[in-house]
Amino acid sequence: MNTIKLYYRETFQRTNAVKDAILNLFIGSTSSCRLILEVFIRKKMGFRYFRFSGAILLAIVLSIVPFLPKIIELFWPSYYEYGFWDTIKEYWVWYLFILVFLYFSFLRYKETKQLKKNYCFEYFSKSSGEILPFFTDLKYKDKPFSIRKIEIFIEPLSFLILGIFLMTLGQKLLGGLFIFSAIVYCISYARAYEIGDNFIYDRIDQNNVNEELHNFFINGQPTQRGFTFRGDTPESKAQREKTYASFFDKTEFKEV
Repeated sequence: MNTIKLYYRETFQRTNAVKDAILNLFIGSTSSCRLILEVFIRKKMGFRYFRFSGAILLAIVLSIVPFLPKIIELFWPSYYEYGFWDTIKEYWVWYLFILVFLYFSFLRYKETKQLKKNYCFEYFSKSSGEILPFFTDLKYKDKPFSIRKIEIFIEPLSFLILGIFLMTLGQKLLGGLFIFSAIVYCISYARAYEIGDNFIYDRIDQNNVNEELHNFFINGQPTQRGFTFRGDTPESKAQREKTYASFFDKTEFKEV
């Protein structure tokens, strides 16, 4: 049976609904951008995190992208000089990337297939995968980078640099894809760490509030640690104790 103080939850545990909605919509709608990078730089992804069918669908969508001007031509006629094979030749690097992407996606699929057998109880099924040693072995002033910095900055930085390099070589479509995907990758992991940080801070603050609230409400001691109770308290200690007991949420939570 878990008990949670209602005062903290009702008073302090507020969220920026607009900010959260925009970030969640952005990250959710651009998860494919993370997939474009992760198949190359992660291994042993959870079988509920990586779907080979999703990689195939993404490859199909990417294959159509160079033909978008030709498709638009069907509805808004204009001068478009490239035919089917001309487009393939013009964007051969793009299609080579798609083939490489599918190959690495298949490698990740084989890894997840092994983990999926007979309900693997020893591996997180929604794991985003293991970071390559190339990144974990990097050091600055003889100190390795933290996992947080690797996921938010180092991993996407490598593709950002590659994207800029491809742009200078004239591969603007592929370079732009890498640059955009790297930015999305950075933002999505920064958001994930923000959620984790807030979870821990909520637990810390809740414990502090619980202790201070008890000392203030029951014992009449002044609050400390930056916490201020805003409200009047009953004069009778018996009434304060009775009221304080109602601060608890007796709801039972099950572990998930």
